[in-house]
Amino acid sequence: MNYPKYIGEASEFDPLQKPPKLQYALQHQLATSCGQNGKNSDYCQCCGLCINNMPLPLNIEILNLAFLGQGVPLFFNLMILVILLHFVLFFIFTVPNVSQNYVANNCLLDTNYAYKFWKQNGCEGNCPLKHEDYQYFENFFLDCKTICQHYSDVCMQSQTTRISYVNKQLEGESKLIQSSLILCSVIIIKILMVLIREKQRKIEYAIDKELLSPSDFTAILNNLPKNHYNEKELKTALEEYCKEFDPRNNYEVVKINIAYDIVQFVDKGRQKIQLEKQLESSTCPNKEKLLKQINEISNQQQIIEVEIENGSYNKTTPIAFITFQTKKQLQNLLEQTKLSYWEAFMMAIKSIIKKKDRRGFYFKQHYIEISRAPEPDDVFWENCGTDENTQLKRRILSWFVIVFLLALSLCTLYGLNVFQNHFFSKSESNQFLMKTMASLSKSLIITLVDGLIYYFITLLANQERHVTKTQQDTSVAEKLSYVQFINSCLLLIIMNVIGTYYEYSKQDEQLFNFAVQQQGGIVDDILYVSAANAILVPLSAYFNLLYIVQKFKQMRIEKNTNLNQIEANKLFEGPSVQFYDQYSYLCKTTWLTLFFAPLIPISILFGLIGLILYYWIQKYLLLRRNRKPPFQSSHLDREMLNLLDLSPLLLSTMQFLIDYSFHSSQLCQTINVASLAISGLELIIPSCRIHRILYKDVYEEEVQVRYEEIYSKLPTDYDRTNPLTQQVAMQEFVKNKLRRNTGPLLLELSQNLNVNKPKRNRALQDLIYKGICDPKKIRMKILKQKLQLIVKMRQIRNLKNPIGLEMSFQENQVVFDKFESKQSSELNSPTYLKTPEYNFSSIINFQPQTVSYQQQIEMLDMTSTASQNKSAYLDTPKYYFNSKNNLLFKSIKKCKNSQV
Repeated sequence: MNYPKYIGEASEFDPLQKPPKLQYALQHQLATSCGQNGKNSDYCQCCGLCINNMPLPLNIEILNLAFLGQGVPLFFNLMILVILLHFVLFFIFTVPNVSQNYVANNCLLDTNYAYKFWKQNGCEGNCPLKHEDYQYFENFFLDCKTICQHYSDVCMQSQTTRISYVNKQLEGESKLIQSSLILCSVIIIKILMVLIREKQRKIEYAIDKELLSPSDFTAILNNLPKNHYNEKELKTALEEYCKEFDPRNNYEVVKINIAYDIVQFVDKGRQKIQLEKQLESSTCPNKEKLLKQINEISNQQQIIEVEIENGSYNKTTPIAFITFQTKKQLQNLLEQTKLSYWEAFMMAIKSIIKKKDRRGFYFKQHYIEISRAPEPDDVFWENCGTDENTQLKRRILSWFVIVFLLALSLCTLYGLNVFQNHFFSKSESNQFLMKTMASLSKSLIITLVDGLIYYFITLLANQERHVTKTQQDTSVAEKLSYVQFINSCLLLIIMNVIGTYYEYSKQDEQLFNFAVQQQGGIVDDILYVSAANAILVPLSAYFNLLYIVQKFKQMRIEKNTNLNQIEANKLFEGPSVQFYDQYSYLCKTTWLTLFFAPLIPISILFGLIGLILYYWIQKYLLLRRNRKPPFQSSHLDREMLNLLDLSPLLLSTMQFLIDYSFHSSQLCQTINVASLAISGLELIIPSCRIHRILYKDVYEEEVQVRYEEIYSKLPTDYDRTNPLTQQVAMQEFVKNKLRRNTGPLLLELSQNLNVNKPKRNRALQDLIYKGICDPKKIRMKILKQKLQLIVKMRQIRNLKNPIGLEMSFQENQVVFDKFESKQSSELNSPTYLKTPEYNFSSIINFQPQTVSYQQQIEMLDMTSTASQNKSAYLDTPKYYFNSKNNLLFKSIKKCKNSQV
């Protein structure tokens, strides 16, 4: 690889070259994969990442994946812990129940004389029979009328029914043992979930010690009164609320960053760009009309810009970010406002009747929702001002599509069930084969509909205008878990019950019994659904059709004259990692396994196999095939743990339902009620609260890091990513870094819009173009501007007289304005949009890393002024730019060749 020795020297790499070169595409593929950097490695000329990545072993320790963010080790560790949970349940519940089910003999044999006789000669007129096999039917039915109506619906002995609950439906002692085991399993799961939370917290803490971020000190407030508050009012009200519930501690709110309503400005800017494009290409006599519209929009934008420049823009949104001095202060506030399901329900009722709750934080008669803030790069600032009615309409549309897909699935399954029952009633041959094919077809249909649900939920999630990427991912993961569970479990039961109901045209006390045990009924279906979920879903993740198509395109890359080098490099990147999909599979599999366990205990084994297979496939894909994911926080892990805490409730609910339907003893049902009560405590006293009570003093000896101490080391912050506060925040940030060794750090409530000199807001303009321009061109521009900022901040660090430089800032305001204007939409883009980024190598002069690890850390601290992701750019080489026509840096000496 040829490196340019000075700025402007030509490079062999041409990002717009057609046809592209395979060599550069393969280098980019290696650079964007997950791996460990080799010594003296070359670098990709389009993204600057290390090429000689050594593959990480598949048995790598979980904590060694922390360079990808907290979320990656937490996900794989949670997978391991849930696998261990299934392993415990397999020995406690599955083994004894499968043994008892197999030994019992309550299902009908094909050789039963009464059954065969009635099949050939009919039941009416031939009941009762004087044969010992007739006694089997007397155990189920009271009279011959009922026998003749349902004799073909009793369970027939097969390999499936022999290991299911229906094979011991008349064994009172065995059912009592199963109910007792369910109660023990519920208690064990509750205990293990608390231990899982503690294990996850330890891993999060171990990683968090090394990676501090603004979200560790910041809460996000929602439902604030729109356009009717300011920073000082909110600060006073919040500190008073903290004193009320915790008067012993002093709570310091060091920064408040309000999300302003910029939707109108951005929409008008994009509308103007579209009209200008139409004007350029238009040959019709509508040019005057287009010019008039453009001028009107320009005038409206100018009014908004003047308000922003003068500090009179006060269109606040219901969203604000509150930064505390310590993590402990934030944690105490979150614990106070964290509500259980029951408390949230009661809070909603009280809000309707205009009554306040003692746990809630109220500001100007509004109940304010408080939660941990996501990373600054996760915030969609443009969406913060979206009208609530618009968000509601889009989410209703999303749910309408989901309900339509579920209805389509139900109709398809019901039609297949009707055909299956019709075939069994008319034919006596090949019934086992047809039953197997019908149940297998149902499982395939459910798997296919699950795939369609995943596609439409992820597609519509971008249109719902979520405030943060974390909220969007959490919303997608929760929807996938709920909807796929409904499709895989509840619709399967409803379809069989409806089919049985219409088959006999009236309600029957044993309707659910027959739907469960009849041939091709619930028992047979859930066995195949569990097997399909455990095998087909993990294998479909490995044999990804889109990836196979991508590989075929890669084979023809040098013959494709329509692709340039940048597009070819993008084609050679691995598939992206979607952790909301992986969390949803983990949650859905756990729910499905425990919900089916009382009927088919072997489903726990299927869940165990599926999770183990999925764990290793996803780990292989991450380390061998997928591209390096963006920085993953721990927020999604916390939310999905809350869903997993509901698993015992599903287990006890199914056990209560089948014992009630199969007329178990009063003692069995009493035990089932106890199981329901213990598992239902999750709705009132969640496991997270129990965990906090039990482990309250574990981390009391932790060193309390103060925000003011690490402020200058943070790679980004909320005010530096907010388009309306970005310019002032960047200026204050630079000055505070210069003042770090000469005086105390000045932290005040940010005066977001009060600027001494009116300046054009570059961040807002970039936010407009982000939704219009070609993403490939934006990536090239972004990396160039970010690297220029890094070099300038490194040069600032090398100056001997930082105070003199600060005075130079004041004397050369025009120069500083140019410095700020080079900030791009990188500061507004969420982290997941940042990797990989491209730049023209002809403007970059870079050298491989030659300094020690400690020096790299120091450099990272000093150069982390832009909104960038540590983990995403740890492999980025050090870049240098000549700073022509820049009076501010005339006194800086040229970098020596040995410097990095």
